[in-house]
Amino acid sequence: MAAGSVEIVKAQISDASVVGFVHSAAWKQAYAEIFPAEYVHSDTPEKRTQEFLDACKNQDIFYYLIQEAGLAVGILKVMKQLDGYEILSLYILEEYRSNGIGKQAILQLSGQFGAETMQLWVLEDNKRGRLFYENIGFRSTGNTRVIDRGKPYVQVQYIKEAGY
Repeated sequence: MAAGSVEIVKAQISDASVVGFVHSAAWKQAYAEIFPAEYVHSDTPEKRTQEFLDACKNQDIFYYLIQEAGLAVGILKVMKQLDGYEILSLYILEEYRSNGIGKQAILQLSGQFGAETMQLWVLEDNKRGRLFYENIGFRSTGNTRVIDRGKPYVQVQYIKEAGY
């Protein structure tokens, strides 16, 4: 299924429950086979809604709804940094993956931010995610960090420099 009319729309307070639902559902789908089941099940739409509402108080964090034909199918969460932006979250509902929506969302985001550098962290073992980012112009910096999601996981930093 090819992506139709995809757009990213900056999420507003009135979108809180949609952001929470889509973020939680897509996150659970993405990590169901990676993180411990107990950890995955602890995520809820209410938790993600509150996370969004808390982030609305920070002028450097932005949420976007990824919409296809007006339907929310994913979320993007980004944070302004001194040298550009960091993508904190990109999650698309499972039934809408692998059809170009993620790529279109990143391209639109890049267009909105102009010539800014973009960076992100991805799980070292997430081969599909790493390949996705590499195919749209991100490259590994070689930097790693360890996060705890019920047990330790290594993340690799990726960057897409301005002009690429």
